Amino acid sequence: VSGIGIMNICLVSVGERTREIGVRKSIGARQIDIFYQFLTEAICLCLCGGTLGVVGVWLAACGMARLAVRIMPIVPEWPVVLSLPWILVSVIFSVFMGVSFGIYPALQASKLSPIDALRMET
Repeated sequence: VSGIGIMNICLVSVGERTREIGVRKSIGARQIDIFYQFLTEAICLCLCGGTLGVVGVWLAACGMARLAVRIMPIVPEWPVVLSLPWILVSVIFSVFMGVSFGIYPALQASKLSPIDALRMET
């Protein structure tokens, strides 16, 4: 579901920036340049989401550990361990989501002809 949301955001971005794409292509930007720009934006968006997710999970786990100590005072403190392998898995998954759901909007942006992009009204 989140991947479709990322794709939708990127497609809206392509639609809003058609004139910019047309100007960039008319002054010499290649298709691959436009493609990499939009793909990089999708990956960065997913990485930001993945980072916020890791931070959010850590904060929630800390809150739940404090609550658990208050409810069941068996131990003075419940440790919250943030596992590096799982952080790496989330980063790799975020990049995978960015690539897989950013390819289609990046292709759409790179295939725009400069004349049609400059002619289009926004």
